[in-house]
Amino acid sequence: MPLTEDASETTPVSARWTTRIALFSAALVLSALFLHRLFSIPTPVALNLVKLSILGGFISLALAFIASVRIWRVGAAGGARVFVGVLIALAVIGWPLPQLATIRDKPEINDLTTDTKSPPPFKKLAAARARDANNPKYPGAAFAEAQMRAYPDLRPLQINRSVAEAYEISADALRRQRLSLVNEEPPGEDFPATGLIEAYDRTPIWGFYDDVAIRVTGNSQTAQIDVRSASRYGAHDLGRNTERIRRILKEIVVRLEATVPTAEGDTPRRSSARRER
Repeated sequence: MPLTEDASETTPVSARWTTRIALFSAALVLSALFLHRLFSIPTPVALNLVKLSILGGFISLALAFIASVRIWRVGAAGGARVFVGVLIALAVIGWPLPQLATIRDKPEINDLTTDTKSPPPFKKLAAARARDANNPKYPGAAFAEAQMRAYPDLRPLQINRSVAEAYEISADALRRQRLSLVNEEPPGEDFPATGLIEAYDRTPIWGFYDDVAIRVTGNSQTAQIDVRSASRYGAHDLGRNTERIRRILKEIVVRLEATVPTAEGDTPRRSSARRER
């Protein structure tokens, strides 16, 4: 008489694929992170890999449910596989969830500036953006109104320094913030004069690119510093650009406090108070 296979010793196919798909989804997320951060694969490709991994996580959970029903009914093997697969799938699906509160509480904008009427322009950075990236032109009144409601503190910085000093201090502040400068246009000798600095920054973990422009205008006595920060991809910046503008302005103020005014055309000198620290 042929032997029959005991159902309790058979691992359901759904249980095996629960773990396989969950592991594959986790590998997709890690690959997207590794390749985008270190090898700068196109951001849309990385985002598509993340979306695919999240879809895989949901499929894994669905298979886990099917497998659990069979294991419960016939006492089949595979409970450990299902448990591990569910944990991995929940991790894949759950890591973006903490951002939901930020998306809910902050406006859906990705381009912020201290001067919404006439923002600092992107020149070389505009050419660096791919066709599928966000438009480098400032979006206009809708963004300005949303920014004013959410971040009323983003204002131009007025200082009692020459435009040349303000320009050098601004460039130094960007370097100290570890931004990569791509364009430096110092102000001319005729007043009023305007200088422009362009740089890009990358987010700490994923390495998403954000563009920054600083415009310095003024004369030999006073200057105004305007900062613009914009995401290359994505409709929602999760507040990153606001935080970056605040850090840059704070760094500029620190640089101002660390130097003393100089004659027009000279390099700003460090203050004695700063040297004594």
